[in-house]
Amino acid sequence: MKSEKVKEEVINIIVDKIGVEKETLYKYGSDRSLFDISIGLKPRDLLALFFELQKKYDIIFEEKDIMEKRFDYLDNMVDAVIGRQVSG
Repeated sequence: MKSEKVKEEVINIIVDKIGVEKETLYKYGSDRSLFDISIGLKPRDLLALFFELQKKYDIIFEEKDIMEKRFDYLDNMVDAVIGRQVSG
């Protein structure tokens, strides 16, 4: 699956499930942590997003996907999804 399509789907999940404005994610999502005050995710939001992505893409993340790839950055999250689809 192409990364731009996955990114758009991840953004839509964040907007629908967490309530972040889409414009905010497009403006700051690629270069700031999702925990940054300008975006405003809380750790529990990231956990909910983690499970939502696993369900949507029928994948299982490993600890290294979260810790080594900085899952709190949108582009890294997209890369982790794509990586699990390829290896999963």
